[in-house]
Amino acid sequence: MLTGIILIDIGVLLQVWQGRRAFHRRNGAGLETFSSYGKALGTQAGERLVLILARLLLLLGVAWLASAWLVGRL
Repeated sequence: MLTGIILIDIGVLLQVWQGRRAFHRRNGAGLETFSSYGKALGTQAGERLVLILARLLLLLGVAWLASAWLVGRL
């Protein structure tokens, strides 16, 4: 059960970390700014991968907790 909670925590922390990075890249008009086109592509691709990983960890954590709960009820 502890493993499921840890997976959920890591997934949430990764999503918050990515959102915070995107927030701090915004200018006064609310647009994300990058120093070059290459950095923009690299950053956005990397952050997509982080979000996919975070969501997979969340789903895995929820499934782990659900299976622990179901096994405990049997």
